[in-house]
Amino acid sequence: MIIRLLKWLSFSALLLVLSAVGYALFIQLSFDSTKPIVNYGSVNTELFTDESQNRPLLVYFGGSEGGNSMSRASYSSERNKYLDAGYAVLAIGYFKMLGLPEELDRISLDAIYEKVVEAQQLPFINSQCVAVMGGSKGAELALLLASLYPDIDGAVAFAGSHVSFASPSFRTGASTASFQYNGRDIPFVQIPNSAIPSMLTGDFREAYKVALEEGKRDIVNAVIRVEDIKGPVLLVSGENDHVWPSAEMSEKVIKRLVENKFAYPYEHIMAPDGDHFVPQNEYHGHAIAFLNKHFKASCQQKDGN
Repeated sequence: MIIRLLKWLSFSALLLVLSAVGYALFIQLSFDSTKPIVNYGSVNTELFTDESQNRPLLVYFGGSEGGNSMSRASYSSERNKYLDAGYAVLAIGYFKMLGLPEELDRISLDAIYEKVVEAQQLPFINSQCVAVMGGSKGAELALLLASLYPDIDGAVAFAGSHVSFASPSFRTGASTASFQYNGRDIPFVQIPNSAIPSMLTGDFREAYKVALEEGKRDIVNAVIRVEDIKGPVLLVSGENDHVWPSAEMSEKVIKRLVENKFAYPYEHIMAPDGDHFVPQNEYHGHAIAFLNKHFKASCQQKDGN
C-alpha cells in the first residue's frame, strides 16, 4: 500500500511538472514582445541627505522584489549608516510601484541614468563623486550602469552576477531582456525550459546554474564589461547563496578585472556560510569602509582637496 502510494505521488509530481513546463511554453509562444510596456521609462526616486554639505552620492537599487527598498522605513538602519558616513543616498525604484512598469521587463537604463544626473546637479551633491550599488538583480543593474556611463565613479554589488540574465517575469516566459540601453535590449542569458523544474521546486540556484551551463554562447554577449567601470568595484557574496551562484559569479567579475588589468581598486568579500540575503543585510559596514578608502579618496583627488 505504501509503495503504491509513493508511486502515485511520484507520478502526480511528474504530471505537475510536465503541466507547468507545458504552460510555460504556452506563455512563451503567446507572449507578444512588440506591445509597448506600460509606464516604460518611469522611475521612482527618493533622496536622503541633510543638504548642509557637498556630499558624495550613492545610488541604491533593490532586486527582483520590486519597489524602492532603500526608501522603506525597514531599511532606515542601513540607510542611516551611509548618511552618518557622510554620503547622500538616492534610492531608486524601477518597477512594481504605482506609475512604474509592473514587472522587471526591459527596464530603461537611460531613464534611470537621467535621475542620477538630476541628483548630480543639486548644489549639495558632489557631482564628481557618484557610485552605484544594489543587491541581487539590483547589483546586476549597478554593474551595468557603471560599465556603460563613464561619469559613474564606482560600484558595489551585493550578491550580484557577472552577466545580465533574462527578465525573471513569468508573464514574458523569461524570454525578454531585463534592461534596455538606448532603446535596445541588453544581451542576456536565457532561462531555458530545462531549468523550469528546478524553478518549480524552489531550487533557484540550480536553475541559474543550468542557465549558465546551457547559455555559454549567450554569455559572450551578456557578460557585463566591468573593465569599463571608471572607479573602484566591491563585490560581496554569500558562500552558500541559495538563489543564484553569486560567489562563483563574483569571482568571474574579479577574473575579468584581472585579465583586463583594471586600473582601479577592486575586492570580493565572500560571507562564510552566507546565503543570498546575508551580504545585502549585514555587509554595509564593509561597503562603507571600502568606499571611504577607495571611492571617497578618488573624489577628493578630482576636487583637488
